Amino acid sequence: MKSQSKNEQLLVLTDIIKVLAINKEPNNQYVIFEESVPPLGGPPPHTHPDEEVFFILDGDFEFVLNDLESPFKALPGSVVHVPSNAVHTFKNVGTSSGKMLVILTPGELLDYFRVIGSELNSTIDMPNLNEVPDFSRLDLAKVFKHAPEHNVNFILPDVIKN
Repeated sequence: MKSQSKNEQLLVLTDIIKVLAINKEPNNQYVIFEESVPPLGGPPPHTHPDEEVFFILDGDFEFVLNDLESPFKALPGSVVHVPSNAVHTFKNVGTSSGKMLVILTPGELLDYFRVIGSELNSTIDMPNLNEVPDFSRLDLAKVFKHAPEHNVNFILPDVIKN
């Protein structure tokens, strides 16, 4: 079993993803990364074909799995399994940065993160993860534009038009 990592770090929406291991061998594909999330950080509800396992290392998270009206807490030591194509999201509901270990199988979602994210090559590029991010600065057009080609589907509220 051969595993590789490029020490790659990406800023994806509000979160920093640090790639720890990639295995692209047939029938044994996965990606493992550490995800650091600022207060109130996290993605909109969505689905994708990759299966995900989240292991909470630090912080106070709230997850949603299939039922948007029933969020649940995930504290350090918690494991949250998200099956393929399940509606899900998470949010750091704490007052400081939270951290998770994430396993993706087969790991295709990383390709999407590389398209919509920004590479972090120096400490100057790093956002302060202990502060609530400025959500108005997120490039959501890019996020939504590239979602279909990576089989990511966002579940957004209906907007009533008058």
